[in-house]
Amino acid sequence: MAFVGFFGGLAFLVNSNGNFTYLMILGGISLLASTGAGWLSILEYGPRQRNLAAREEADQELNDAFGDAVAELLREIILERTPEEQSWGSAFNSQYAPTLVGIGVDQAVSSSTYTELSKFIADHPTSAIGIAGPRGVGKSTLMEKLIAGRRDVVGVRIPAPKRYEPGALIRLIHGTIAQEILHPGAGIRATADLSKGRRRLMRRVGVGILFVAIAIGILFVWSIDQEKRTYDSSPGWRVSTLTVLCIAAGGIWLGLFIRSLWSTLWSLRHRFAFDSGLATSSRAVLQRLAREELEYLRYTTTTQAKGGMRLKTGFFTLSGEDQLTLAEREPNEADSAERLRQFLRDVTRIGDRPVILGIDELDKMDKPEDVVAVVNSIKDLFHIRGVHVLVSVSTDAMHSFAARGVIVRDVFDSAFDTVVEVRRLGPTESADLLARRATAFSFPAMYFCHAWSGGHPRDLIRAARSCVTLSAEEKKVLPLSVVVDHVLSEDILALLRATVDRLRSDTHTVAAVEDLIAFRDLLREESGALHNRIQSALKVATLPVIEGPVTEGSLMVQTLLPYLELAALTSVFFSVARGPRQWKKEEIEQTVSELAAAQASMSSHPMEAIRATRRVRASVERSLLADGGELPAPRVPQSGR
Repeated sequence: MAFVGFFGGLAFLVNSNGNFTYLMILGGISLLASTGAGWLSILEYGPRQRNLAAREEADQELNDAFGDAVAELLREIILERTPEEQSWGSAFNSQYAPTLVGIGVDQAVSSSTYTELSKFIADHPTSAIGIAGPRGVGKSTLMEKLIAGRRDVVGVRIPAPKRYEPGALIRLIHGTIAQEILHPGAGIRATADLSKGRRRLMRRVGVGILFVAIAIGILFVWSIDQEKRTYDSSPGWRVSTLTVLCIAAGGIWLGLFIRSLWSTLWSLRHRFAFDSGLATSSRAVLQRLAREELEYLRYTTTTQAKGGMRLKTGFFTLSGEDQLTLAEREPNEADSAERLRQFLRDVTRIGDRPVILGIDELDKMDKPEDVVAVVNSIKDLFHIRGVHVLVSVSTDAMHSFAARGVIVRDVFDSAFDTVVEVRRLGPTESADLLARRATAFSFPAMYFCHAWSGGHPRDLIRAARSCVTLSAEEKKVLPLSVVVDHVLSEDILALLRATVDRLRSDTHTVAAVEDLIAFRDLLREESGALHNRIQSALKVATLPVIEGPVTEGSLMVQTLLPYLELAALTSVFFSVARGPRQWKKEEIEQTVSELAAAQASMSSHPMEAIRATRRVRASVERSLLADGGELPAPRVPQSGR
């Protein structure tokens, strides 16, 4: 639109016919105002578009969060007002739960682990903490909550690179902290979207075509006015249509010019204060420091010095010139680390607030040696006063690295002040999570999902989704024991398929495949309660025993027997039809916790799984005796015999 004022002012000057009248003055003002408004609009367009996009994104996130929170609250209210015979009964009638997916599951994290880490950070001026735990247990969420839970910190969470390059991680940390100081909440770098660039290009082309069309329209009106222009000697002031348009455009763009000028000057007030040295607040000083660090990281400085001498005597002239160019050398890893250490010291001193630095997802590194190199590279950042460093890696990755001869656990134990194992969810925490995500999901069913998932958030959601899927397919209320046996059977068959596939890939274990297939077929052919089917199948078929070198396949085979026994015990425990008072007993919740602990032990060494199933068998037997029943005589071979 600035071009409208520009061409309007130009037409004003043409209409003046060379006479320096008030029309020419008004045309000049319109021309200058429109040109200035256009220039300022160009400067203002980019920041305003970014602010608008950020505001729209924030509004969308707020609406989504608000809608999710309201839906979760309604589900909790519905569950609280459901009669006890349904909410604590041994029947299952949840057939619709669209939120039982992985979205938002990572927001679930053990409150006890969060409390422990928060207290450790608050009680120490500096710390280096390792965070371990299985994949999906909530390590990333724990870092984010530790950062977002305290407003008086500068916190960033940086995913580790897939491949380690000397100095690259240090520079990434350096730049991310500087960005966080300048733009709080932007500690995670956003990836580029190529579609945005194409859309922006199309918009610019469209605006250019519009400007050309407006200019042609103004010239067309001006040409018509020129043809109709007549002169007479009568007194008065006559103006053309184009003159009226120019007067209107001049007024409009004069207002836009003032508005754009004010907005531009207001947006540049901080930059002016930084550059002039007038900024005195700690935040202003920190932001100026962050800008300087970003310039250091992004650009290479080149300094030139030039000197000359000239001597003239008579007909002769003697001259000389020297030039010296200095280019800053590329800093090595040690230089980058020292610069970052100094930057962190300045941030904690000037801002008077701690820095929490999280290095996440070391699991995705291909080489175990890279994990060790990353830990060694960030050791220089440990124990700077006011700086807390958190580094996470999954226990699964540790075991995998150990199998390849690199003991990452030793590196963690020696490098960090403490290594915290992220605890799994407890029965109450699992019930709270499911109560916010599903309707008509009974508490005994929540207990089963917690026990069979081992308190792992993602496995908890998968187990709950399997329960709802079965109920929706049957379209009727099902006994809880039927739902439990169905979910257990599906998981057992999936484990047997995975074990067979693993044994086939190894020449030392391929002979054991036939026994596993025979056992799987027997388990499918049997009918009745799952624990009886497992006992009958094991009575006829035997699980293979693999001798020789320890491989992943042999470990899976050794874990099969305790896994089957745990499934049988879970089936027996949840096959009892209890009333609300019985389900609410403390002994029941304790047994559920022990079942979950035994399930969690299945991912460790087979001997640990065997010991865990022995403990949980005694607990299940005690709970059944308290309910007036007893544990059936075990036909499943006792683990460890």
